[in-house]
Amino acid sequence: MLEILSAETAPDRKAWLTVAPGNPETQALARSLAEIFERGGWKVETQTLSGMALKPGVSMLVAEEQPPGWAESALRALQVSGVDVKSAIGYRPYFEEKKRENPNWAGITLTSDQVFVIAVGPESKS
Repeated sequence: MLEILSAETAPDRKAWLTVAPGNPETQALARSLAEIFERGGWKVETQTLSGMALKPGVSMLVAEEQPPGWAESALRALQVSGVDVKSAIGYRPYFEEKKRENPNWAGITLTSDQVFVIAVGPESKS
């Protein structure tokens, strides 16, 4: 994971993590992921989610259909980490469509500068 992240040299590379509150294992995983990204030279922004529950596991929600190459590097790094990672592209238009259909729909909001978000939910009960 660190090898992939360190090899990415785009100057604007950044990782955004959103973490489910209250679960020590989830918080520890998010801290570990943030530390690895930082060691790889990435800027990292982490927030604890409120107002909705995250699905179990780790998901990477990519804002646009055609993300920059460094977002793909982040996904590849997560995929080799040993953590089961789900991913989806085109999340921003999906979010906007869901909000138009139902203004009360709960989803992770991306700010205009967020290229993706790594959502760290509680451990799966499988």
